[in-house]
Amino acid sequence: MDIFKLEALNKAALSLSRMVFVGSSVVLTSNALADETLEEIVVTAQKREQNAQDVPMNINTLVNETLDNLNIKDFADYVLQLPSVSSLQRRPGMGQIFMRGISDGGNANQSGQGPSVAIYLDEAPVTAIGDNLDIHIYDIDRIEVLNGPQGTLFGASAQAGNLRIITNKPDGEFDAGANLSFSSTDGGSTSNLIEGFINIPLSDNAALRIVGFSDDEGGYIDAVADSITYPLSGITRTNEGYVKSDYNEALTQGYRAALRIDLNDSWTIDANVIGQETETDGIWDHDPTRLGNYKVGRFFEDSQDDDWTKFAATVSGDLGFADLTFTTSSLERDFQVFNDYSHYSVSGYVEGYYTCYTYYFGDCVDPSIQYENYTVQDVETSELRLASKNNAKLNWILGTFYSETDTSFNSQWHIPPIHPDAKVPTTKDLYYQTDQVRTDEETAYFGEIYYQATDRLLMTFGHRKFENETSLKGFSGTVWWPSSLYGSLTRPDNVNSTFKGDDSINKINLSYDINDDTLVYVTFSEGYRPGGANRTLQIGAFFDPDYLENREIGFKHTSSDGRFRFNGVSYQMDWDDIQLSWFDPAISLLTLVDNVGKAESNGFDFDVTYLMTDKWKASLGYAINDATLLEDYYLRGTLSASAGQDLPFAPDKKYTLNITYDYSDTSYGQINYVKTAGMWSDIMMDTRQRQAPYGILNASWTLEREDFTVQFFGDNLTNEIAELFKNIEDVQPLITVNRPRTLGVKFAWKLKK
Repeated sequence: MDIFKLEALNKAALSLSRMVFVGSSVVLTSNALADETLEEIVVTAQKREQNAQDVPMNINTLVNETLDNLNIKDFADYVLQLPSVSSLQRRPGMGQIFMRGISDGGNANQSGQGPSVAIYLDEAPVTAIGDNLDIHIYDIDRIEVLNGPQGTLFGASAQAGNLRIITNKPDGEFDAGANLSFSSTDGGSTSNLIEGFINIPLSDNAALRIVGFSDDEGGYIDAVADSITYPLSGITRTNEGYVKSDYNEALTQGYRAALRIDLNDSWTIDANVIGQETETDGIWDHDPTRLGNYKVGRFFEDSQDDDWTKFAATVSGDLGFADLTFTTSSLERDFQVFNDYSHYSVSGYVEGYYTCYTYYFGDCVDPSIQYENYTVQDVETSELRLASKNNAKLNWILGTFYSETDTSFNSQWHIPPIHPDAKVPTTKDLYYQTDQVRTDEETAYFGEIYYQATDRLLMTFGHRKFENETSLKGFSGTVWWPSSLYGSLTRPDNVNSTFKGDDSINKINLSYDINDDTLVYVTFSEGYRPGGANRTLQIGAFFDPDYLENREIGFKHTSSDGRFRFNGVSYQMDWDDIQLSWFDPAISLLTLVDNVGKAESNGFDFDVTYLMTDKWKASLGYAINDATLLEDYYLRGTLSASAGQDLPFAPDKKYTLNITYDYSDTSYGQINYVKTAGMWSDIMMDTRQRQAPYGILNASWTLEREDFTVQFFGDNLTNEIAELFKNIEDVQPLITVNRPRTLGVKFAWKLKK
């Protein structure tokens, strides 16, 4: 631990808190006669309903009203608004999130390491390796972000934190609403969105809630005329037939249906089904250096189809001495990707061995590549827990958890004119293939004890005992690698490995109520990711778990009149046995995972919300982070990453500022600004790129008339080009960018209860 760094952060936190506490007592006096107060935010961060200000934990929330006013509808929108969260985004349905700088930047695929942040949809995890679900945000009660390790209650992959999307539940009153939105993007196509819900009481003890949506996003990146000349053959490939304006289009459609049945005064059943499909054409990258802003050259079609359905049921009831909750869920996902990979052949490796090896094949042929990926994923989870009845001195929660994830993935690299002797057996024009099945199982027992030592001191002790098993079976290779298939008519499996592990993690928290308005706390917590199996034996068949230790000091303050809220936390985290995914064709043609040493992350987060008058409200979220590698990393004897360098996707600063103004009872406006510092795209020195800082300005004005509202909105008003991801892995440097300035109008109808 860098004790001086942590001490400096703590001093800054204390100084800022004293300043704000004093300032608030002065400023708030002038508004003492005002009746308005900040809304209480209820969360379930500890698997029971609590006021967020009473939970000794660093929590960020986006409540229903905020989600609506900011027009948040997908992954990119809500990640932007979270100060402690950064992301890697390639396209809809291909996003990864990181918290507090805990990121290796590796290119994890379905056979790689798990994420460091868990994602939950209501009570069940929906975390995915590489490609997280891009859940449409509508009729959502809130998004909770639990910063720091949450392993004791939420298990594997909640290593750096947990993000929870909580939907609105059925209730006993008839309710309905609908949104219709139209928007236009600078230099791009128009977009339109329709959403609606209805809540129907079925009887005195049952209710049904149905949600539907269709989001048609117009493109803004042009596929322009381009050519490639391959170095060994001299063959030039042009892209006639693949030129198109506004190339990147996306259509997302889906539904939710939820049923609540009150069996009696003590027992309730909640069941729901959620389905969503996102179809995209094009890519969200551009090539500004060679072709210009918002322009890219493609030589095959690019498309994606992400179709998933989730079933879940929860039974909850009163046992007298405790509350019981049983949750079970099933997620089925079908994910297909088609990409142009032609620039990969420019390196000469593919061209030389598979299309221009004249000793075997005679004349050279065009080595342009089309990539295809077919992934089918089934996730089954169940959790049973008991929670005490809010006793005065001692409370507890105990539970058991089980999950099984089966992932079948078939990645194919096609060269249409490839010689028959160079293709993988059984498949036309296929030069390389990974066709494998991965199974992940977790069994865990967990609990937390909450002991009220005094009227003001609360002590929390948490523990989780877990067992993990990961197996990987199938084929990965070419006609000649890793074993010769030349002349064969079959394609045998060459990977069959199983990793097993068990361990436990702990949490200790002490919180103290200085007075009725101010809470301070200290926490020690641990997080983990399970180990797994590699696709080749060249660096070892397995990789080990990695662990995170977190120490933090925080406070929560609400002014006595309820108009001012200020929360802050200072943290220091040690990351050991880092699971790093990497690709080096000199060693292996596969992306592999290795354990590479240690890193640390130090930071300070705070959020302030101030109801300045009955009309003006301002909120500020600010995150400062310093995440660095502690040891040199050598890849097969070559220095690949140096101690002291920044971890990837870890901006040292990010802040969000939101100001709202209630002009009248029927009219209000909002200004939102997000600033993110620059960050690196990778941990490897040879491949990492510096992504430039960016700031995004959004604004809206809403007119409300009884049950009908009209909102005029502008997103990215300054037309900032934000570098969301810089990629050089395919030899062709491409940059994923955000949507240019977009202006629109949204009509919303909602039945007043």
